[in-house]
Amino acid sequence: MTLFGKLKIKTEKAKIQRTKFIGDVKNTSPEFQIATWFGSGLIVPASGTWGTVGGAIFAIILMATTSSLITFLVACFLTLIGYWATKKIESQSTEHDSSFIVIDEVVAILFVYALMPQFSVTFVILGFIIFRIFDAAKPWPINWLDHNIGGAAGVIIDDLMAALYTLSLLWGIYGLI
Repeated sequence: MTLFGKLKIKTEKAKIQRTKFIGDVKNTSPEFQIATWFGSGLIVPASGTWGTVGGAIFAIILMATTSSLITFLVACFLTLIGYWATKKIESQSTEHDSSFIVIDEVVAILFVYALMPQFSVTFVILGFIIFRIFDAAKPWPINWLDHNIGGAAGVIIDDLMAALYTLSLLWGIYGLI
């Protein structure tokens, strides 16, 4: 089977899962809007990447118009709000850590951008790419956190660890240049 054929099958499966997810939850509620980051998490395939794009756009606007401190504080606030929203959505859904819940990617990329060594095009792009790699590959202990911490905390914690790995790598790169 070709790569295009595999992608088409994966996309069709994701569309079916998305329809079920939307049917299981109150999709007009504030928690749904927050958990899916205003629908960016409903884009298939690669909803986590689309959620990260939505979060990155928000983070770039915050960083460009305010400061790293404000972006960091917004990330902290959204972590708490995201926990609440995820907990409510998970109580309505039959699935733990649905791929359509992307507030975890949003808060993680906000932390990455708020705490990266410098706010530049290079570091914004590197931060995005490195975070997506860590979030998808889930090296230890990210994979352990993902499999062993349940509920809303489990949804968020593995992405925060991926953000920490990303920041460590970005600061290492910064130290080399």
